[in-house]
Amino acid sequence: MQNFDIGLSALRAHQQTLTTLGNNIANSSTPGYHRQRPELINRGPLISDNLHIGTGVEVSRISRMRDDAIETALLRNGSLSGYSQQALDVSKQIEAILAHSDTSIHANLSEFFNRLEKVANSPQDLTVRNEMLSSAQELTNGFSNLEQALIELKGDTRAALDDGIAEVNRLLGHLADINQEIFIARGLQREPNDLLDQRDRLMTELSQWIDVDMDVSPSGREYVIVADGAGVVGQNSVGFRLTEQSDGTLALTQSSMHLTIPVTTGRMKALLDANNQLIPETRDRLNALAQQVVQAVDQQHAVGMPDTGPYKTLLGTRAVDDVDQPLFYAGTAFPVAKGDIYVTVTQISTGNRITQKIAVDPLADSLRDVATNLEALTGVTSTVDPVRRTLNINAESGYAIDFAGRVDNAADLSSFTGTAVPKFGGNYNGGFNEQFTVSFSGTGTIGVTPGLQATIRDQSGQIVATHQVGAGYEANTPLQIRDGITVQLASGTVNATDQASVFAVTNSDTTGLLAAAGINSFFEGVDVSGFRVKPEIFQHPESLAGTTTGVPGDALNFAAMASLRDLRFDALGGRTFVEEMADTTADAGLRVQAADTQNQQSISYQERLEADRNSVSGVDVNEEMLKMMEVERAYQAATRFITTVDATLDELFRIVQ
Repeated sequence: MQNFDIGLSALRAHQQTLTTLGNNIANSSTPGYHRQRPELINRGPLISDNLHIGTGVEVSRISRMRDDAIETALLRNGSLSGYSQQALDVSKQIEAILAHSDTSIHANLSEFFNRLEKVANSPQDLTVRNEMLSSAQELTNGFSNLEQALIELKGDTRAALDDGIAEVNRLLGHLADINQEIFIARGLQREPNDLLDQRDRLMTELSQWIDVDMDVSPSGREYVIVADGAGVVGQNSVGFRLTEQSDGTLALTQSSMHLTIPVTTGRMKALLDANNQLIPETRDRLNALAQQVVQAVDQQHAVGMPDTGPYKTLLGTRAVDDVDQPLFYAGTAFPVAKGDIYVTVTQISTGNRITQKIAVDPLADSLRDVATNLEALTGVTSTVDPVRRTLNINAESGYAIDFAGRVDNAADLSSFTGTAVPKFGGNYNGGFNEQFTVSFSGTGTIGVTPGLQATIRDQSGQIVATHQVGAGYEANTPLQIRDGITVQLASGTVNATDQASVFAVTNSDTTGLLAAAGINSFFEGVDVSGFRVKPEIFQHPESLAGTTTGVPGDALNFAAMASLRDLRFDALGGRTFVEEMADTTADAGLRVQAADTQNQQSISYQERLEADRNSVSGVDVNEEMLKMMEVERAYQAATRFITTVDATLDELFRIVQ
């Protein structure tokens, strides 16, 4: 009967082999399926007459064809692929937001300064002014639209993160369930190949979101390691959630322990980077550009006048957080630097104007201090609105004020006792603010006293010019000082102690306070979402401060505003407005290229790894068919063996009978 048992063992083994081969063929297209192979071993021998007689064959186990090194590499590359693909998607969206078009911010920026140049060429044409104002409004709308688009993109990444967390937690839950089933199956001495394949597939899906690996404990239990060991999944799942940090960024934390998870790769990493860094940095850069444009234009507009001349009242439109705090800490709309503000006061009845200055130190002076210092100037009153927290500057009755920095037609004569009053003139073309002071070599009469000299010094005390004003000088003849400034002396006497001074101003506000406080500004608002052309300017384009002299047809301030396009700003890395916008867009394009290159590399590596895995774990139907033919022949041979044994026994029984 032993012979029958040998044949039956062969039939059973070959039948199990055929079943395994059939299962391989059935799953030849199943993603993540690993080819299985029955491992045949000979059964223990039977000892008879000191002979070891074989008892047949059996299947010891059905193994999965799996290369651990390849599978680990696939998991790691899956995480890198998920990161690069997600980073590419976000980068492409940012690039699309910043892309050039006829209605893009690039076009808005160029059009605004082009219109300013046209206004400088035709300052009296209200149609041209209105076109410029419309382009300015389109510019602020363009920046606002960019801001809104980036806010929406950040919202999309937050939603994607929420969906990703839900998917990660779902996969982790399934992994814990399958680990439990695998543990039970192995406890029953079963090889859970299909469960292992399911776990591998889940880990592959999970690797797209976050880095994942497998570890085996000394006791032989298998654990899924997530986020570089921050999460360990055995037979119980861990859960993750999004948490907003104190700095406003998002972080992945473990639900039960509130520990921040170090996410290093996968789609979660790309989305967190986009939400916490890429999108905010792009917004900050665009906001900085918008603020620099508004600040520069407002600062230039503030030092001009309309054709009607100086102002009676200038009301600030930008508030501070605290009018009594030093400006550095008071929350000004734009930074305020240490420097001087020059105010020109015109006496309306005589037309005489004189420039006075106040010093501003943002570390020491509050907005109220600035108002107090302005109040101390002749012809100026200034207050702080306690409700709006803004600065107001007014001219006293009979006076008008401006910040145009024109050369005074009435010098400071507080130290002058003679009768030959000096009169300054010209247009200052120096590179920095200056103060020139005229003094005399002695007492005498202008145009009469031999050897009488006038000496002009700058604010550092250096002599910049010396002129003979005694015998031979014709009264009221202009004398050159420097950089376009002249002085002329009327007939009369001067004394050795006489001095007359005048400010020569190229920048009447070296602090930036006028723009920060919204004094005579072109725009209003404190951030990119609120910037717009001041409504009163839109409604009254004739109120634009396009002149520095108040003479109709003078467009020097319009020209100065237009020339801002070509200036380079430290806050923009030494670039112009147009260059900064182009550089921001170019950087977005470079990020797309880098992400695309990384993505293509990960795809190429993935294809190579999958080819390597298929050579080990993949199912080749033709190969399986050949093996089926081999098993079929072996099965037929075992059947023939049993038939032969049966015939032999029948013959033996007939002989015995």
